[in-house]
Amino acid sequence: MNRDDIDWHGSFAVIVTPFKKNGDIDEAAYREIINHVIASGCHGVITTGSTGEFFLMSADERKRVVEICVDEVKRRVPVLGAPAATRTEDVVDFTSHARNAGCDGVMVMPPVYVPMNDRELLEFYGRVAGEGGLPVMLYNSPSAVRSTLTPALVERLARINEVVAIKDSSWDLIQVSNLLRAAGDEIRIFVGLEDLLLPSLAIGADGAVAMTPQIVGRMAVELYESFRRGELDLARSLHFKMARLYDLFKIATYVGIKEAMTMLGLPGGYSRPPVLPLTSEQRSQVRAILEDIGALAPKAA
Repeated sequence: MNRDDIDWHGSFAVIVTPFKKNGDIDEAAYREIINHVIASGCHGVITTGSTGEFFLMSADERKRVVEICVDEVKRRVPVLGAPAATRTEDVVDFTSHARNAGCDGVMVMPPVYVPMNDRELLEFYGRVAGEGGLPVMLYNSPSAVRSTLTPALVERLARINEVVAIKDSSWDLIQVSNLLRAAGDEIRIFVGLEDLLLPSLAIGADGAVAMTPQIVGRMAVELYESFRRGELDLARSLHFKMARLYDLFKIATYVGIKEAMTMLGLPGGYSRPPVLPLTSEQRSQVRAILEDIGALAPKAA
């Protein structure tokens, strides 16, 4: 299996998990978000990732959210699960569940918290791929875990039969370039940060694992589409809007996405402790970003 055995490309929406004010999972809102990103033109959906706040859910809740996602997508686009955990056995368990639920693949970061050397990472991914039984998108996230998937290591990981793609969230265009040189002929290269999508597409990347389509819908997807059509002036304009939208993450993490969605009349929902709601000052900063990119009209003076 290699990059030609799957059709993963474009904007894969990694979506939030909306909670109710009392902390319950809001299933109706979650289904609405799924339909919103698909209607916006997203080419895939990723459930229970970091943006989905998997770390605030129990194992049973995570599995249930995956099942809801597969049920609602109804094969319209590929669905990837996100089986992040520390123990290999837990990652395999979540991956096996994703397969049984009907997912098309999984996005797998290295074990959470524990630093791993290359030998350990090769064994880890080999087990998850072999025992989990699904196509694997590697996930390089140096800011989230204590192991980095270097281009040299990814070149070796790409030889594992089920490994077909990587999401790179290194914030480093040189890393993306080196990944393309090392493994771009074997696996699909996705960036995890849409403010790097346009330059990454220009050197051969396949798409983005995208946080913004659930906020601004078609505007985010059109960044990829306009580049593919060769409309570079439009693509550059959208690039700078996405770069401004990414200022959300200087204000807050995933709860900032939810707040922006709520401001736009979308079902972002609440988070769970220890994450706190935004302050009034933070909400004003979020609103200013949405006004700057034209998603919200400025408030009357």
